[in-house]
This record gives sequence, structure tokens and C-alpha cells, in this order.
Amino acid sequence: MGATPPPPAPPPAPAPRPAPTASPRPVAIPTYHKAVRQVPRGGTSTTTFVLLIMAPAVFAVAALRPR
Repeated sequence: MGATPPPPAPPPAPAPRPAPTASPRPVAIPTYHKAVRQVPRGGTSTTTFVLLIMAPAVFAVAALRPR
């Protein structure tokens, strides 16, 4: 039984990178533009429709409740 060979040497550590420097020129800021959204359709809004249905129902329940 012979002597075992020594383990191979670890690879050398990578050289450290230099720290990044600040950009000497200004960075362009995108121009403001209005958000794109759908134009609401004509007609009764959802809120108005719900109120037109609920108001008479609430009034009927209050008027017709047993006393």
C-alpha cells in the first residue's frame, strides 16, 4: 500500500471587481402621458341603476312591515 497523493490545490479566488461608478451624464426620464382607459358608454350608470331598484324596495319594506 503506497502513500496517497495529496489533494489538488484549490483554484485561486477570482480578482475583486472594481466598484461601479456613477454615470456622469443625466438619465432621460420618460415623458408624462395620460393613462389610456376606455370611454364609458352612454346610459345609466351601475350606481344609479342599483339605487333605482333598491330605493323603492326599501321604502316598500318600511311601509308594509307589520305594526
